[in-house]
Amino acid sequence: MLKGCHQRDGSYSMNETGAIAQRLEHVDPMTLRKYESYIRKFNITDATTWKDVRRDVEKVKNPNTRRSIIIGLRTILGSSDGAPRMPKAVAKVYDLPEREDIFALEGERYFPLVVLMAFAGLRVGEACCISNADIKRSGTSFFIDVHQSKQNTGRIKAAKTEGRVFLPEWVYDLVKDADFPDVLPDSLFKWMKRRGLAPHQLRHFYATTVVKHSKDPELARRQLRHANLQTTLQVYAQVESEDISQLLEAV
Repeated sequence: MLKGCHQRDGSYSMNETGAIAQRLEHVDPMTLRKYESYIRKFNITDATTWKDVRRDVEKVKNPNTRRSIIIGLRTILGSSDGAPRMPKAVAKVYDLPEREDIFALEGERYFPLVVLMAFAGLRVGEACCISNADIKRSGTSFFIDVHQSKQNTGRIKAAKTEGRVFLPEWVYDLVKDADFPDVLPDSLFKWMKRRGLAPHQLRHFYATTVVKHSKDPELARRQLRHANLQTTLQVYAQVESEDISQLLEAV
């Protein structure tokens, strides 16, 4: 087990025992980094309770950020007793790219990963875990088996969920023999940012494309691996409210 303790420089390190570290033992690496930032931000120790941090959490103005912090602190503190009220998520509206913007990156090192995020809806952590062995064909079906973790050249990378994601045949043809680079999510995020793109923006692009062109919102939900259809339509697919109502009625 691990123990969290604050260092003289204000950082937070993990040792061998401790309640917080036990709760975070099986948290994936990307989420763990986020939780560690909350531990530093709110000066959390094993003795901290919601009473100690509630006022500071409530000062966070952005509802999505406050929501994320509350969810994280529930895990870190091991309790929701005394937690602030959970705010409703506010859908972020992205300036979605054109297909031409995406294919302008063709030939660049991380282009295959961008394709999988834009045209298969993979999260950045999931894309970074992909290898050629994960890209498969069975008859006329083309798909990727997404894994939660993968060790590549000694580094651990983590995907948020597991599951099968189906591909258009042209995407399969484009990526089946691709040279998938060994890259961590943070590095890929920075590379994309320099080119005017963002991983979550591409996930919104994918959701919007599937909902608009297939008229089958359940297909988008399954591909994105969301727990409920409302998340897919109200948070990810950037379509008009009237269209969302019609799509929900058709399900």
